[in-house]
Amino acid sequence: MSTLLVDSYEEIKERMEYMPVNYKSTRAIGVGTATAIDPQQIFANRIKSYVAPLWRLQSKTKRFYTPIPIAVKAYRDEDFFFAENENLAVCGTGDTPQDALQDLELHITHFFEYYENLDNSQLAGDALRLKNLYKNLLIEE
Repeated sequence: MSTLLVDSYEEIKERMEYMPVNYKSTRAIGVGTATAIDPQQIFANRIKSYVAPLWRLQSKTKRFYTPIPIAVKAYRDEDFFFAENENLAVCGTGDTPQDALQDLELHITHFFEYYENLDNSQLAGDALRLKNLYKNLLIEE
């Protein structure tokens, strides 16, 4: 057998370092292909998120409460924490979960006051939906 066709142990070991951890050979079964790699399984341990209700908000000058809770999805990605609500199209960031939540509260109260001062004739599409959503969302204490 030609030595050019046979890989050395070091070459095989180096190539194996680049194989995914969850790779399983199905050669023993006779299929000849690898099993599917599920990205959710790989990244599930890296980014844990949780959803929590938000009942009270505070801006720099006002305090608000909500008749129904605002669902806040909080998670960490890299060095930052995020708090977001997709229905309201807002996201807060911070170095700690509390900072991210405070930033989110400032965004929500900002957009509440912003949409409150606009006439419906100035808005279209998703902006009209958000104005109605914000109008019914917060009640000043």
